[in-house]
Amino acid sequence: MNARTFLTERAPWLAAAELGTCIVGSQALAYAGHTAGIEIHEPGDIDLSWALDTAAGRALLERHGVFEPTTQGNLARGTLAMKLSGVRVEITTFRAGNPDATLAERIRADLSERDMTIGAIAVELATGTVHDPFDGLQHYRERRVVAVGDPAQRVREHGIRWLRYYRKAHELGFAIDNHIRSLHRELDPVLLDELPREAVALELRAIVTKCRSPGRCLLELHEAGLLAVLSPELALQFDGRPAGPQRWHPEVSQALHLILALEWAVANTSRLEERERAMVLFAVLCHDLGKGDTRADDFPRHRGHEHAGVPHIDRLAARWPGLMDQRTVALCRRVAMLHLLVRDFAALRPGTLARLYDEHFRARDFPVEAFALAVAADSAGRLGCEANGETVREQVRNDIERLRAACARVDAAALRARHGDDIERFRAALHEARTRAIAAAPAR
Repeated sequence: MNARTFLTERAPWLAAAELGTCIVGSQALAYAGHTAGIEIHEPGDIDLSWALDTAAGRALLERHGVFEPTTQGNLARGTLAMKLSGVRVEITTFRAGNPDATLAERIRADLSERDMTIGAIAVELATGTVHDPFDGLQHYRERRVVAVGDPAQRVREHGIRWLRYYRKAHELGFAIDNHIRSLHRELDPVLLDELPREAVALELRAIVTKCRSPGRCLLELHEAGLLAVLSPELALQFDGRPAGPQRWHPEVSQALHLILALEWAVANTSRLEERERAMVLFAVLCHDLGKGDTRADDFPRHRGHEHAGVPHIDRLAARWPGLMDQRTVALCRRVAMLHLLVRDFAALRPGTLARLYDEHFRARDFPVEAFALAVAADSAGRLGCEANGETVREQVRNDIERLRAACARVDAAALRARHGDDIERFRAALHEARTRAIAAAPAR
């Protein structure tokens, strides 16, 4: 069922002529595309615009019993919310134009305030009339992201649009209009520093979790001079440094290694629930941040980069609140520190494995699958080595599960009771018992 049918069936009063209600956003694009015979990506939430101000709009929604509370930020933008048959719908007062103008003129003025042409399409709810004054459907057909009007003006109005243009293009697999690409010649990327940190974090998170190739999007942000402002740590991943000696990294470039690793992770995490999938993608994004500390004289090697990456992960998370939750940060740290070591469990001594278990793998809710996928992405992100990913994932997962099973057979409570308040003797005895249990466990 398309959005227009849903709305006219559930809330026919919204189609009253004096309201001027229009479907906008992705649902309008989908409706217009279907009408024009263009296949459109699956649309998202239902968003509307109309002629009423927030006070009159709230009164109408309350009268029909569909009003839903929303944020103060939404209210400041003239946006209200309603619930129709369990579906949340947002509706915003026309953004611009003369209130006394015709509906068509008001709709055009409203659409002229939007960021990109494929999002500047409206469908009149009452009649189904499509308004596409900036050729959004044609640009969609051409698979291009184009700004509405002057892109510099759009970005000056809302700086987050600069990131959104790139993110949306890479999310859809579209090209970016050259006028957007040349924005860095007219605008200073430092303006991103003036944006609300939570808004930037949401856009960066969308780049990592929604784009078909997050690494290629980040590379374009680097080329536009934006990534260094957002994250100096990430920018160093794209500065041309080698990934490592060629015999281990035939792709040579650290940028290409990260791009390939992220592409493998995107392709192999689709079955995961959203939060765990995001954990894997961020762990892959951050696994080599320590390579940014390597001096050029030491290239192509990056000795000690594993532990060196941890402070960079902490800084990235602290700078952009909401980018990663604490569980994701914890996984990123462990993958950065251990992504080389854990691929060679068979060569490690039982005592070393017992220490690793205690320091990293002991928690009952440790995300074994997410950890194994992130480590596997590092192996698969090497030119011609994509097929190695599944083998490494299975090996790492099985090795950790065997380690956890062996250590779980040790009765820690009994040892604790035996040693009373002598914590040091208890810890030594527990370590020794786990070491013996690991040594006695069947080999892989």
